[in-house]
Parts: sequence; C-alpha cells; structure tokens
Amino acid sequence: ENFATSTIVVHNSRASDFAEMDAHPELHAALDIYAEETASQDETGRVLHVYSENPRIHELLSSLFYDTLNVDFNLPLWARNCCKFGDAFTFLDVDQKYGVINAFPIPIMEIEREEGFDVQDPLSVRFRWITKNVYLENWQLAHFRLLGNDAFLPYGSSVLDGARRIWRQLILIEDAMLLYRITRAPERR
Repeated sequence: ENFATSTIVVHNSRASDFAEMDAHPELHAALDIYAEETASQDETGRVLHVYSENPRIHELLSSLFYDTLNVDFNLPLWARNCCKFGDAFTFLDVDQKYGVINAFPIPIMEIEREEGFDVQDPLSVRFRWITKNVYLENWQLAHFRLLGNDAFLPYGSSVLDGARRIWRQLILIEDAMLLYRITRAPERR
C-alpha cells in the first residue's frame, strides 16, 4: 500500500511537469510531430489496417476501430497524450450485447494502476479511478503506455523524460533572473 501510494505521487508529479512542459512552444511542437508521425495516414488514407484471414473478424475489428472508436480522429490525440505522459487511459463503454459502444479518455492523474492485487492471480491488473473512488477491471480501460524505462513501472515513460531536468533548470533560471531584475529595479531608479 505504501509503495503504491508513493508510486502514484511520483507519477502525478511527473505528469504535472509534463503538462507544464507542453506549454513551451518547442516542446509543444515536438509532441505534435510525434503524434502526427505516429498516427499519420498512408497512401490509402488509413491510420490503421486490420489484417485477418477470417472475414468476420476483419469486419468486426474494422467496425470497432473506424466506426466505434473513430481512430482517424482519436488516434493522434491518444498518441500525443501517450508521448507526453508516457501513458494514456481510455474508458471503454462496454455493452453486454454489442461489445464496445464508446470510448473516452480519462486524465492520467485520475487513474491508478494496481498490479498483483489478487494473491490467487499474480498477473491481475485493475485500475482505480481516484476522483470517483471506483475500481475498474482490466477490460474496462485501455491503458496505452510507452515502455522502455522500467524505473516508472507500472506506468510508461514520457518522451519528455530526458528534457525534464533541463526544463526544471530553465524554469529556475527564469525565476532567478526575474527576482534579480525586481530587486535591482529600485537601485536603477
């Protein structure tokens, strides 16, 4: 419990920094480029292709991705958030008869991923929607994450992680320069 709490605090601290970093024009443009390249259309105008030898599976998945999830519009947004935060959470509205009927993104600071919570199943995964204090099963939420740096597991690592320290230094230098100018202003007059 204590480890999970400290993990979510670190995750939220990083996410807060990444949200602020997105306000800088260079970083904002870099994230836009990542999203555009990740979800760019090919020569047929598709951002995603479904391949299956079974025509029924092909039809169902094509309908899911293009009609229900609208990947042409949503995939660039999901990719951008995933690049920015290292994670993207999408709530799946599932109907027992029709399957997934809708999906909408959830801000990453509102979700906590819990792994191995069931002693009978060490691979168990669930999510806690913090603001609603509700647990969601693994099938109710799509968790996109960029793996590569296991220091942040069970969450992903942002493409901005490498620039985070330098960005913090830039903010401190800007604040120091502003304080210097304010304190020196009376002497100049």
